[in-house]
Amino acid sequence: MIELKPIAIKDISEHKFFIRYYQRGYRWTEQQVCQLLDDIDNFTPREIKGTMPVEKTFYCLQPIVLKKLSSNAIPNRVLESSWYEVIDGQQRLTSIYLILKYINEFWTGRQKKPVFSIDYETRENCVQFLSNLKVNEDDLTVAIDKTNIDYYHISKAYQTIREWELSYREKYRESFSSEKFLDNFLNYSKIIWYEVEQEENSIKLFERLNLGKIPLTNAELTKALFLSTDSFSELATETQRIKHYEIASLWDDIEHKLNEQDRKFWSFITNKKREDFDTKIDLILDLIAGKSASDLDTLHTFLWFLDQSKTPVMDSASSSLSMAWERIDNFYHTLIEWNNDRELYHLIGYLVSSKRIKGYDKPSLNQLVKYAMSHTKDEFTAHINKHIQDSISFGFTEDSVTDLSYDKNKAVLFNLLLLFNVEVYRTSKTIDDFYPFKQHKSNQWSLEHIHAQSSEGLDQTKKEQWIQWLELHLPVLNELKNQPEFEIDPAINKMISESQDYISNNITLSWERFNTLFEKINKLLSSKNDPNNTQMHGLGNMALLSQPNNSVLNNSAFEVKRRQIIKLDKEGSFIPICTKRVFQGYYSDAGSLEPKYIWSPQDQETYLKEMLDTLSNYIPYDFDNSNNIALLFELDSTTPLSEDDL
Repeated sequence: MIELKPIAIKDISEHKFFIRYYQRGYRWTEQQVCQLLDDIDNFTPREIKGTMPVEKTFYCLQPIVLKKLSSNAIPNRVLESSWYEVIDGQQRLTSIYLILKYINEFWTGRQKKPVFSIDYETRENCVQFLSNLKVNEDDLTVAIDKTNIDYYHISKAYQTIREWELSYREKYRESFSSEKFLDNFLNYSKIIWYEVEQEENSIKLFERLNLGKIPLTNAELTKALFLSTDSFSELATETQRIKHYEIASLWDDIEHKLNEQDRKFWSFITNKKREDFDTKIDLILDLIAGKSASDLDTLHTFLWFLDQSKTPVMDSASSSLSMAWERIDNFYHTLIEWNNDRELYHLIGYLVSSKRIKGYDKPSLNQLVKYAMSHTKDEFTAHINKHIQDSISFGFTEDSVTDLSYDKNKAVLFNLLLLFNVEVYRTSKTIDDFYPFKQHKSNQWSLEHIHAQSSEGLDQTKKEQWIQWLELHLPVLNELKNQPEFEIDPAINKMISESQDYISNNITLSWERFNTLFEKINKLLSSKNDPNNTQMHGLGNMALLSQPNNSVLNNSAFEVKRRQIIKLDKEGSFIPICTKRVFQGYYSDAGSLEPKYIWSPQDQETYLKEMLDTLSNYIPYDFDNSNNIALLFELDSTTPLSEDDL
């Protein structure tokens, strides 16, 4: 059985450690040694509330993986008393040894601190070398031993420790306190003692941890915490064995679920990439422990569970460790229940995928699970709905949803459009599938203007963009010239001719000439009932689209985009259902006199009304949507466009 525990530096002094032949020698650099010294010196222990007797926080070094050695385990070496083979962590362990040796040489006088033993299989005189290591009589330097590469780096590290103390005042502008450092180092610096079973294959484990560059994960350490020899020792032996089996079994189930090929469950609970996690259950543990993206402590999650396993549990017959495991069990099974519930899958899946907006405190999954565990289902549903309302809060008191702008409210617009798509799935009586968060999170999303009226998104210095824009619009112009309303119009033939000339020979093409042609073509492909396109940046002209960053397509007319959407759909790209419906004419006004290739104000009005009707449960204030939208689109359509306008 694995033994796992944090152990203070002062408590490893009686141990003996052996470095086997398969490990490389000591190679820590001056920077690494100084970083360790700085971290220990800067650490300030804090009291942990609720612990009796009072405990304090500690500076945690990375795990040291060990295995007990029998006296005859090493050929040609007699290991008297108890020795441990160091499978991982010998660099840290050697550095700790050197600091202890330095403490005894300079700070402790006759009250020497016990120092553990460390020996290298490939260096028969290593124990004697370490014992003789010291600062020269000048009190400044260390004799750098060049007998072999290991002795060289070890003596250099000892020199670094001496120089670190001597330069302390100059570096930090204050006196060095050896008493504070000693207390921090001996009492409040701990290694994670990770002792594996003697049957473990040391070389294979070493290769995984070192050659493969896959360190012990928080998950592995946390699992060892629950399955160590001492865990649940309050239980009878057979009951403890059963408990260990249950934990190991569920642990494997969770890892398997998170590794499922369809990624449905993974994509439902997180926006993170699965390939970023070597051990997938680390995601669940990170969520429970509240690990933020900005937290750089690689052992944060394990240390959180370690702390939970020691925190006294009031008014409960269960141990702290049992309660810590129960949190994992409850958290996972609650997520499974939500994943299988059509309503909760869509509501919570939206919250997970939504963007953060100013003034809205987006809940973590852990917070939602805690609320669900302590409230009724109706209360929890109301709680979720309130969070959804807050996630699309417009920040206005008297203004309306139609005042939202692409320039100022991108996050809110994104959330509204995402929620619109998710709600169509959730409320549909004909769509059996769940919203595909897997496909959603496999793409980068942008707010797409359904019809782009201006060229402001194009680069005025990149002629290739202008040519590409013309190439996209030329086929549409060629088709339109055969339509009854254009077949005798000389303006469209002139646009076609200019476009062809610039595409075949762009030497004379300037931004001014392109922009003039752009405006003519775009006016031709825009609604005559809205010559100024008053809602170009509004919600009624926005849709979600995943695609490479393509400024040319982003600034294209509705008909060009409609054709591109059809092409992407045929190629199997994921197009959100509402975006697909926009370009299929699903929301077009049946009574509109506009041609089908035009995105008209009436279409925008119908689209926006459909969206707000679908989201009526979440609009965070009370106003008459229908009247508001109708007023918005009461535009002056009495002035027709002349040939000069084209």
